[in-house]
Amino acid sequence: MKKINSILLAAITIMSFSCDDIIEEDIANDTIQTVAPNEGATIDGNTVQFVWQALDGADDYRLQVINSNQALVVDSLTTATSLDIVLNPGSYQWRVKGENFAYTTQYTFPINFDVEASNDLTNQNVQLLTPSDDLYTNDPNSIILTWSSIISADSYTLDIVKINGGEQTVLQEPDITTTNYSPSSTVFDEDAEYIWRVKAVNATSQTNFSERSIFIDRVSPNQPSLTLPNDMEEFTDFTVNFNWTNGADTGDLQSAITNTFEVSSDINFGTLVDSEDLQNNSYQYTFETTGTYYWRVRAYDSAGNVGDYSIVRSFIIQ
Repeated sequence: MKKINSILLAAITIMSFSCDDIIEEDIANDTIQTVAPNEGATIDGNTVQFVWQALDGADDYRLQVINSNQALVVDSLTTATSLDIVLNPGSYQWRVKGENFAYTTQYTFPINFDVEASNDLTNQNVQLLTPSDDLYTNDPNSIILTWSSIISADSYTLDIVKINGGEQTVLQEPDITTTNYSPSSTVFDEDAEYIWRVKAVNATSQTNFSERSIFIDRVSPNQPSLTLPNDMEEFTDFTVNFNWTNGADTGDLQSAITNTFEVSSDINFGTLVDSEDLQNNSYQYTFETTGTYYWRVRAYDSAGNVGDYSIVRSFIIQ
């Protein structure tokens, strides 16, 4: 019976270590079939749609685009089998490969294509640059909107829409001849989501709007409340578990919160034993020496707001 149990345990161990290899299909020798653009294709405008056929066993696809100077201008990982990319006029090569957790195919043979400027803006797109999509910030004064130029565009139109229990257009700015704009902070008069969108215009055509979101959050996280260990609690074990709560966020937007945990050998926290930024509300630490220690927590959010430190608690490692 002991021998059977040992064999069973060994089999389970082997299976646990090789589970990913068993589940994932070996695609190393497979080849992805490309669809578009084909070798020698010329794309009118600035938007190129790359298309390839799905490969059984591939979870993701990595697309690369190289310009005529052999510089990598696109290196994108996607689960889709097509991707729209904005490119400046010029000559390019593209290739794609399939990936899963355990295996990857070879890249397809590089395919050459050209991008040429077009006066027809209908099927072109404005590429937004900064800020990144879904930016959280507490400083509207620092916001500068930028986007890439389109050669055949005469001007650009910028709209900003506030989302707060409905949609309200708070800025409409046509006839912009640069590729950047600094909105007045008065545009962001409330903590809310703001959608900014830009389109290119010329005498005969225009693009669709390209858009991103900005989240304005100027409310600091609440002061954390310490839960465990209790104040002046004594431990004979050198490993201590810490817990706390953040309380309710009173702002109109609830940005993601990170907790800064600190433990010190002095009450003024002049000598930190450990300091960690944590996404959760618990932490475990193993101390090396006995003594009295002090701990506290402070929360900050993804918009840059910093809350107050919690009260300080002490504990003793015997």
